[in-house]
Amino acid sequence: MTPGRRTLNFTSLDEIMPEVERLQKGCTTVGAWSLGQICQHLATVARRVVDHPAVATPDTSLWVSPEQKASVFRSRQIPEGLPAPSEVLPGAEVDTPHAVESLRSAIAHFQASDGPKIPHRFFGYLTRDEWVQLQCIHCAHHLSFLIPDET
Repeated sequence: MTPGRRTLNFTSLDEIMPEVERLQKGCTTVGAWSLGQICQHLATVARRVVDHPAVATPDTSLWVSPEQKASVFRSRQIPEGLPAPSEVLPGAEVDTPHAVESLRSAIAHFQASDGPKIPHRFFGYLTRDEWVQLQCIHCAHHLSFLIPDET
């Protein structure tokens, strides 16, 4: 684990934005991305998983075993260093307030959707509750690299 990284655990999508708002007041990163870049990435992923059309024959070559999937959901930890698809990577220059609002909008969009319908690239087909929990785990993973100035 990256030195100085926090342990975060969101059990509800409603817990994410209050933490982002706290970080917006001031934070330090122990990772590679800023708050704006993280919010942009999380917003892009949250929208993508509900807006991306389902494919008839998904590529299952990257799918992990049921045991590995269960381990992630049980531990609520995503391993560091997993490569992200280039289309969800943040830009080098990000307007943080805009990215924060984009994340807020994306979470609302996700919550209002009846999806996702697509399989996850590593975990395959997920239930709606698993998708919600995976969004919480994903947000906690990235936001854990930011250390709030206030405690």
